[in-house]
Amino acid sequence: MQFILLIFCIVALVDCKLKVLRPSQLVDRLGSKVNIALANFGEIPFGHRYMGNVDMAYPNDGCDSLMPTNGSQFIMIERGNCTFVTKVRNAQNAGYTLAIIGNNYDYPLESDFVMADDGHGYAINIPSIFITSQDFNVIKEFVLKYQVSNSLEEQVFVLVKFDVKKRDDVDVILHLEVSNRDSYRVIDEFQEYYDLLKNEKVNYTLLYSIFNSNNTQSDYSIDESNCICQRRYCAMDPDGEGIGTGRNIIEEAIRQTCIFKHFPLQYFQYMNKFNFECSKAQAYSTCGSKIITNLGIQDDEIVKCRDESFKDPFNHKTATNLNNSYNAILEHQLLLQEKSGAIGLPSVVVNSVVYKGQLTGKGIFGEICNSFNLPPSVCREEVENYYKFEINGDGDNYLFLIIFIVSILIAIFMLVLYFLFKKFVQKDSVQVTQVQVNEMISQYIKFYEGKEQKKQNSF
Repeated sequence: MQFILLIFCIVALVDCKLKVLRPSQLVDRLGSKVNIALANFGEIPFGHRYMGNVDMAYPNDGCDSLMPTNGSQFIMIERGNCTFVTKVRNAQNAGYTLAIIGNNYDYPLESDFVMADDGHGYAINIPSIFITSQDFNVIKEFVLKYQVSNSLEEQVFVLVKFDVKKRDDVDVILHLEVSNRDSYRVIDEFQEYYDLLKNEKVNYTLLYSIFNSNNTQSDYSIDESNCICQRRYCAMDPDGEGIGTGRNIIEEAIRQTCIFKHFPLQYFQYMNKFNFECSKAQAYSTCGSKIITNLGIQDDEIVKCRDESFKDPFNHKTATNLNNSYNAILEHQLLLQEKSGAIGLPSVVVNSVVYKGQLTGKGIFGEICNSFNLPPSVCREEVENYYKFEINGDGDNYLFLIIFIVSILIAIFMLVLYFLFKKFVQKDSVQVTQVQVNEMISQYIKFYEGKEQKKQNSF
């Protein structure tokens, strides 16, 4: 049931939008929100919102160096004549915090459109977005008209939202490839953040790149050596004319999935060693087994996990004939691969949101943190205005503590006040009583003396 819910959630779309805040005439022209697409490079600040004034690039295509920004945070650049990365790099060098790229022909914005990395996107630190030519030209008209105006109310000022899907539990899909070295880099970078989040409500799923050749349209035949279970699960040949096969890739994908399932902490150590020690696909089995032994991982547990993942298609019990079986692990991954929307290798999906921008361990951590309804304390530095979550999330505990402390202070104050009052009342009572007693004694003495005087006078 959980898996069905996960698949259902994966098809949801993230609410990344551009909203014009002023001038009012531009708001009236564009409406409340403008759809945007994200780049597959740079640092995308998921969970955050950027606001700023907008400049127009000169030259308009942004393919050459741009003049330094003069107080504006965002810059608009036309598509064409150079790569997206080149445009955004020039915007970054000019001091802008966000680049808005406009299409150069009038087509609607496809939901799966991504600004591609040209191989040099690792040097980009700012986010960038893509909008349709129609929206771009409307905004451009107002930017050019009011960019030299002294009136703040006439300058184009926009809000860009990088919202994520928030839940109490966060679902993370790590899309990897056994023979892709960048996959191991991402896992290695994410290890320290996995450790930080290990006690939090994060559900991880590994997704390895495989395919069913029986359902795949191809101009060439997939050799059976690259598949298992009668071509039901296949992987691309890792070394062409070499002796390594796609079957080696698939078997290793099953092993790595089992290690993560039963020994998640050792999984990161295994992946690090596998990356450096296991370079030949045909030796993956021997090399991987050696690493398992050296790390103290229970090999029989991994073997059991692998064997039990092969099921008889009729009774769904553990299969003895692997050729006529299906594999539960790989079947799950094929279905997930179809629904996840993961782009490229490696890639990550967090709460149905496909990670965009430069893929780093810290970046994944930031998106996970911002995908919590109530982010944990380890996310303090990653979540904008984290203090409000402290108030809202742990507010009940803090409020109880505050009420308890205030109650104690009030009780102490009242107790002190009572004793002071009692002391003053007693003192005042003693003084008043003493005066009254003295007065009564004095009157008695006078009365007695008067009586004696009368008695003497009578004699």
